[in-house]
Amino acid sequence: MSTSQVQAVKSPLRRYAFIPPRFGEEVIGGAETLIANLASRLHARGNHIDIFTTCARDNRTWANEYKEGKSTAYGLPVERFLVDERDLESWIPKQIAISEGMALSVDDQLDWMAHSVNSQALYAHLALQKDNYDAFFFGPYLFGTTFWGSLISPEKSYLIPCLHDEYYAYTDIIRSMFRQVAGCIFNASPEMDLARALVGDLKGGEVGMGFEPIPQEEVDALTPYFEESFPYFVYVGRKETGKNAHLLIDYFEAAKNQGQIPDDARLVILGGGDFADLHRPQALERGEVLDVGHVSETDKRRVIKHATALVQPSQNESFSIVLMEAWLLGTPVLVHAHCPVTRYHAIESGGGLYFAEQGDFNGVAHELFSNDELCDTLAKAGRKYVTSYYDWDAVLDRFDTVMDSLLDEQ
Repeated sequence: MSTSQVQAVKSPLRRYAFIPPRFGEEVIGGAETLIANLASRLHARGNHIDIFTTCARDNRTWANEYKEGKSTAYGLPVERFLVDERDLESWIPKQIAISEGMALSVDDQLDWMAHSVNSQALYAHLALQKDNYDAFFFGPYLFGTTFWGSLISPEKSYLIPCLHDEYYAYTDIIRSMFRQVAGCIFNASPEMDLARALVGDLKGGEVGMGFEPIPQEEVDALTPYFEESFPYFVYVGRKETGKNAHLLIDYFEAAKNQGQIPDDARLVILGGGDFADLHRPQALERGEVLDVGHVSETDKRRVIKHATALVQPSQNESFSIVLMEAWLLGTPVLVHAHCPVTRYHAIESGGGLYFAEQGDFNGVAHELFSNDELCDTLAKAGRKYVTSYYDWDAVLDRFDTVMDSLLDEQ
């Protein structure tokens, strides 16, 4: 019997509701994927799970694209509620001000959150349902649905915050929310350390997300995605400056110009968004960067499998699913030294290297492109890390341990 099956017998099969601001199989985002996978696993083992969310799909427009009412996604029961109209003329200046580190009054912070993504219909439903569930899980932290929703029944509300070290997290109202809820489920220990540094002692613990190991024969069967053969780094994620994709392009081009990486090396970019937002058109024109865009899951695996390394340049990550995917495919990783979570994964696993500035990047990139033995050693260590610590049985065991502790205290 597996660990998760043992836990399902020992721990009560509680009723849980998850409340993300958007949810659906077409929704692309790390927090949404993590919530969907955790909820699906709990549902599969026998927990009663419901998803309450909005009708939004796009995290830029927050337009009501999904039909209001009940449906299913990922095999889970979902109930959607309309997003309220927003006063963007009020919200945008405050959003920019906070993002730049300006101090706002508590009244202005509350006004900022009042014009975030909200749904009065959702809040009314949560108020009616508060006695029907053992726990409500809200995340990520930076949305009206999480802030206002978690305060309806704070004694039953738990955050899956996906917290980053950013100015939003330092606002009075966000720190107040953390103090009022019953506890938190964290994705990695550095995220938990950040939350406790911001707020003080918080109840909860690290859980993370689980992964199914990919059989080696399936990995070996993945053929190269590109017809032409050349060495490359791959970036998988949104084409946004907030993810440091532009910085990666600059570092890659400089390393190439300085002769630190092979002349025929390329930087491959997979994911959504518009490359124009990175303001680096010359990189595409010279052919040093290949913007592949969205591909199927199989093709994504093919690209990652045959890359020299996967590069995650973001400094704001609470978990980074793509690191785990790369390690399961036998590919080492390169991460930003100023991201506590991804650096933690790289060090703990022994599966990756990290860089803080151009000189660091030059050195580690040179090693990765020139040392096959190092790449193989890193990849094997990373795979072992994922298949042990982020095996689903281990993750569900941690989830039950945390929730048993939190709920037993009530």
